[in-house]
Amino acid sequence: MTELKPKKYFLIGIPNSGKSTIGKRAAKKLQIPFYNTDKLAYERLNLDHPTRLFLPSNVRRLAEEKSKLLVELAKLEGCAIIEIWPESVLRPFDAKVMKKIGTIIYIKRETKLALAGVKEGSRMFLEHMNTGKKIDMQSEAINLYSKEIHHFEALADLTLENNGSLNEAVEKLAAIISG
Repeated sequence: MTELKPKKYFLIGIPNSGKSTIGKRAAKKLQIPFYNTDKLAYERLNLDHPTRLFLPSNVRRLAEEKSKLLVELAKLEGCAIIEIWPESVLRPFDAKVMKKIGTIIYIKRETKLALAGVKEGSRMFLEHMNTGKKIDMQSEAINLYSKEIHHFEALADLTLENNGSLNEAVEKLAAIISG
């Protein structure tokens, strides 16, 4: 196996675009670390139940924690794949950190495919306060971030199309990283 440059590769994209799955598998194939800023921040802040994420006091803390994590991960030695939460693309500080120390790869997936991939058991519903209507939070997030795709495209150094098979996407990412 070729020696990889000590570089950080940041995966950005709408929710359910494949950042975690593709990133983990490519990291395993390349034998490099994979980090998920969402998961790490939830653990640090002890946000083990999804409803805690939406408490106003936790939303700001979560964003701040993810920015701190981004700086810490950027300082680690060696090559790594780092999955970034979609909101970081819209945060100037986070975008600046990623641009300064790594390569930003936009995992581009058609919105209809991202929505189709939402697993029934993983859905989290909230009830609208005024109407009582149930809101599918994962589908809502996909739709909201799909309206912000121009930000992902503008920030990215590279784009990886993920509208085919998972294996194809993993191979593409591994090829990008291994040069």
